[in-house]
Amino acid sequence: MRLMSVKPVQPTFGTTIHVEDQDVHILDGGNSHGIPVVLLHGCGSLAQEILLPYDNSDFRIIAPDRPGYGLSTPSAPAERGPEGQSFWLERLLASLDLPEVRIVAHSIGSAAALHLAARRPGLVRGLLLISPCCAPVPSKPLIVLRSAVAPVVGPLIRQHVVGRWPAFFLDRGLRSSSFPNPLPSHLLDLPAAHVVNPITIRTMADELRAFNRDMKRLPDLPGDLPLHVLFGMADRVISPNWHIDWLCRKHPGPIVRLLEGVGHLPHHVVPGVAREMLCDLVEAFEETELPRVRSIGSQAVAERVHADLQRR
Repeated sequence: MRLMSVKPVQPTFGTTIHVEDQDVHILDGGNSHGIPVVLLHGCGSLAQEILLPYDNSDFRIIAPDRPGYGLSTPSAPAERGPEGQSFWLERLLASLDLPEVRIVAHSIGSAAALHLAARRPGLVRGLLLISPCCAPVPSKPLIVLRSAVAPVVGPLIRQHVVGRWPAFFLDRGLRSSSFPNPLPSHLLDLPAAHVVNPITIRTMADELRAFNRDMKRLPDLPGDLPLHVLFGMADRVISPNWHIDWLCRKHPGPIVRLLEGVGHLPHHVVPGVAREMLCDLVEAFEETELPRVRSIGSQAVAERVHADLQRR
């Protein structure tokens, strides 16, 4: 297996703002005068990763490192679940003087976005969820993560195993997420020590521990909320059908696009589709009639996906 370079890679530095008692690191992209769109990365990632497909957007792109990831300080342990993070996100948007936004969220980042949309429908004008992990899920072994946060041995594992070889663990995680697609080469340039370190390991464990509890509390979503979902049907990290069925019970009309042969990272494997869906989301807010649930899998989309995969 090819490992990521052992040469230290520096993160992309943006702006750090102070929100109440926390530092939040933010990367900006796109058109500074465009419609604001907030990007939320998934578990064990950072803003630099999710910004890549949208950096040259016509929209104003705002990508924060979520609490405890990248260069943002952690939240209190009791607030690290999706519900607590939704309050963190609300405070962040208030600090940025954003009265309304669209949100693009990947994987478990979708959970916090859903909680915010349910609580503050006037603030969230639309959601694009990419490979969303949002429904309560059966418990998984997660042996490495559980060992890294176990009493006594946990600190030793975080410091001397995970903290010593972050490039190995990041490479392993990215390849697993990308499967069955080859790992996009641009992801090899992510700063491993800022993605995988003792603080983020602790954050990941607390986030996952609170996940089922918080998502069971999620109320139904506003019926007029534009909700678009992008899933790779070959996703081995989470089950697309499990989470899509749950979203359909929470919202009367999500628009779901399913891509055959694509794994957990469709925004990197087929970035053109992810960008197109953001444009569709922004346009959807102007529509007065809520569309029915539909799965988009047209020949044109299939051909575009095939062409993109062939280029890689």
